[in-house]
Amino acid sequence: MPDFEVVAMALAPARHLAAFTDHYRAKHPARIRIYFDGEDAPDPVQVGLDPKDLIVCDAAFWATRGGRPQAVEDRQRVVYAEAYSTLASDWLLVVDIDEMILGDVDVSAVLGAVAAEREAVIFPSLEAVWRAGDDLTREYGATLARKPYHGPLSDQFADLIYPGRGRFFVRGLLAHHMGKHAVRRGLPDVMVCIHESKRGDRPLKAARARDPGRGARPGCCITTPSAWTPGGPSGTGASRRATPPKWGAVAAASRRPMFRREKRVRKPPCSRTSTP
Repeated sequence: MPDFEVVAMALAPARHLAAFTDHYRAKHPARIRIYFDGEDAPDPVQVGLDPKDLIVCDAAFWATRGGRPQAVEDRQRVVYAEAYSTLASDWLLVVDIDEMILGDVDVSAVLGAVAAEREAVIFPSLEAVWRAGDDLTREYGATLARKPYHGPLSDQFADLIYPGRGRFFVRGLLAHHMGKHAVRRGLPDVMVCIHESKRGDRPLKAARARDPGRGARPGCCITTPSAWTPGGPSGTGASRRATPPKWGAVAAASRRPMFRREKRVRKPPCSRTSTP
């Protein structure tokens, strides 16, 4: 069975880093690395990491890497490249601190099921949704989920469901609809990006994630700190680290709504994906 490492870049409270670490630790990675995008990082022990795996991206860090890029996406590409260049496992899973793979998903089995000619694997997006009666102030409190719509008239579909507010949605989601990815170790001339990896200006040949044990496609969750129902290991009571409920893949809304219709949205670098 292949092994994998997880990498994320974050500027978030310690409790959210801890929830991320707890979540992915349960998926049995060989390593979890968080690059903290600021000066005042929490204690690694507080968030469940070895000190070498909570990397503080302070002035000294950037001074040895040609300076701090202004755009967060460019900073992410720098740290992803570093994580890939030092990757000791078979795969690198690239996610944000608020993105989780929920449900009873064996990530190693998913990666092991990817055909040898595929260089990457895409975990599709889902987005958690608050319903009437949910307390929007509760951390990890959403109980429903939606997935992107890829059918006809996708740029107008949201207006039918949310009249007058459809412009905030892209393919039915407030967050991105592209998912996240894992990339194989040892590929030549690879740029590891946010939603995919590229060689030159072309996306790597990617598979869609599928859990061979369940015949289902796990989703990479686009969550905020308010995404899941809180509780301890038994699902009741309060705890410092929130525990996700036992549904399949779910996700929450992005922190930043999209203010343009999809047909007007300019695609960022690394935005195309080659899939079967």
